[in-house]
Amino acid sequence: MKDSKSHDCYVANNAEELLSALKIKANTILITKYYKEEFMEKTELPLPEEDFFSGTRVAASAGGNPVFLLMNFFSKRDKQQRKIDSKVQKYMLKKHDEDLLLYLRQRDY
Repeated sequence: MKDSKSHDCYVANNAEELLSALKIKANTILITKYYKEEFMEKTELPLPEEDFFSGTRVAASAGGNPVFLLMNFFSKRDKQQRKIDSKVQKYMLKKHDEDLLLYLRQRDY
């Protein structure tokens, strides 16, 4: 995980780096094109940014959603992926060239 101090953006090339950035509630996280496909397949995504997805893979809109929390608790996914799914709900998703950009919803005001 690389930390770019000038833009306060963490770069995640794998699940471990993403989880580290999510745990510290990084303002922005760049998911590289090398990890993007795996991330998209395995992760319960937050609500999409305008013009990004057609709405086919939309999970609960907030991490505090009781239905999402219950589904995540009983999920058969591995523990690391459940943590990622839970924490990524606090972020908005945006396309950034060939990469993805996650940014905290709080910054979206």
